[in-house]
Amino acid sequence: MLSLFQSLSGKTQTSVDFKNPEVFEAMYREYWHPLYIFALAKTHDKDIAEELIQDLFVQLWEKRNELNISHLRGYLFACARNRIIDYYKDSIFLELEKATDSIAPDYPLFLEELETQIQETLGSLSPKTREIFLLNRFEGQSAREIAIQLELPVRTVEYHITQGLRLFRLSFQSLLTSFLLLLSL
Repeated sequence: MLSLFQSLSGKTQTSVDFKNPEVFEAMYREYWHPLYIFALAKTHDKDIAEELIQDLFVQLWEKRNELNISHLRGYLFACARNRIIDYYKDSIFLELEKATDSIAPDYPLFLEELETQIQETLGSLSPKTREIFLLNRFEGQSAREIAIQLELPVRTVEYHITQGLRLFRLSFQSLLTSFLLLLSL
């Protein structure tokens, strides 16, 4: 069975034939443990890591006829990373839903803090970055559309969007941490 899989880990591999159950099983045996270790390092929970990786392989098996993967290892780790991110997103929303009435009065305060943080962060952007960021994130325009509208190169627009996102990410890290602490009380 390993001979069926050897081409999967070779550098010249262009796609994987998941329709062949033996190839799929060999791929599963080769990648399950490294993916599990990756998920465990990110979740710090054996059961959750195992469930995330098992679900990943179940989904691969169910969609095997549709898949055309050119870089298997990168694809699998990206899928695992996305599942971990989804797990944390779901956890946060689940915590929000479980909020008790005693915490509920604090939500308007949090929303006011959030609005203030958004306004302060927007105010700290350069005028050009602010304009491009607002067009992209609040009006939904693509970098290409903004570039045409403002007569700028697309790469310049992408740079300003990246700068805005970087500043927002830094600005909101402390606010999100405070909010999560509030939820844990």
